[in-house]
Amino acid sequence: MAELTRRIASLSDVQGIWGLLRQVSSDVPFKVEDEREQESLLSELVACCTSGLSPVLVDNEKGIVGALLARRDDFEWCFRNSDAIHVAYAAVAPAVREDKVLPALLGELQGKKVPLLASVKSGEQLGFAAALGELGFTHEVKAESGWGDLYQWTPPASVHN
Repeated sequence: MAELTRRIASLSDVQGIWGLLRQVSSDVPFKVEDEREQESLLSELVACCTSGLSPVLVDNEKGIVGALLARRDDFEWCFRNSDAIHVAYAAVAPAVREDKVLPALLGELQGKKVPLLASVKSGEQLGFAAALGELGFTHEVKAESGWGDLYQWTPPASVHN
């Protein structure tokens, strides 16, 4: 097993994360051949890489093998004055899927001790929903449009200010 290093993504990681997303596009899922879907995902990718909230895992060769695209949740910020974080996408390279990458990345965000929201796209094949359940996230909403489900985690009262 390769040594994996966890860190927060920056704008310089856009290309590496985009490559990972394209590699696992059917598992995430998104339609890599759809120009509008690419533009939407790239916009989210840039926003998340500049948020200071998106954890990534990097292998020995400095390649990104796992990523959570996360940023402050706009709705929670505007209407509830909450510091909640929203994870819009998760991606994990096939070579490290057995290494509990998703729980490690999610644990990074749970350590911030703020409410977390996570979107799980319909057709997702990474085990993201299962990882969320194992870490105490609750299923909140199933989208009627087939876009995906929303999960939520709230830190224990003793740690949330």
